[in-house]
Amino acid sequence: MVQQAGLAPMRVCIFSPEEESRESLALVTKEAGYRVEQKFNEPKTLVEFISRSNIDHIVLIDVRQQSEEGLRLIKDLSADHPVAMLALADAADVALGRRAMEAGVQALLVEPLKPRDLCAGFDVAVYQQARQTRLETEIQNLREKLVHRKLIERAKGILMDSAKVSEAEAFRLIQKQSQNKRRSMAEIATLIISATQLVEEAARARVE
Repeated sequence: MVQQAGLAPMRVCIFSPEEESRESLALVTKEAGYRVEQKFNEPKTLVEFISRSNIDHIVLIDVRQQSEEGLRLIKDLSADHPVAMLALADAADVALGRRAMEAGVQALLVEPLKPRDLCAGFDVAVYQQARQTRLETEIQNLREKLVHRKLIERAKGILMDSAKVSEAEAFRLIQKQSQNKRRSMAEIATLIISATQLVEEAARARVE
């Protein structure tokens, strides 16, 4: 058995349309010191299992047979969030390996597969999955900050127009309300915008 270096214990899911391949991959996985969670031969079943699970898994996918099905599976698994995935491909099929990487796997393996090679591939996949997740979180946070900034800018404009205050004073008013009500400035800005829209709608209703 090969000792895992620096990794928390992780469970491995194995996909291959061939039973012999599934058993062979499971054996090498166990020799590498990892626990085989389940073996799959139906893509839909694997996707459903990963989507329902509340823990992270490493997914090892054999794309040597039925390569198009394997590539679709990789895309389906990584559609919502990054998943630590490796693909087993033929060494001679460079194009297939490249397509597997483009579809979403973080590492490629080729035969003959040895436990130490598998450990190295798992290390890479887990690291890259964590990195991708972190980057996606950072991007989402930046998007939220941009949305919040736009809300605050719009609310400042409303206060500047209605209360005849400067931009700095409008900002301080929103900030003070945020502190007093213990709500974010974006939430206060949303309330200001909503109240203004309600007043405008009431005014239009009176005219009509």
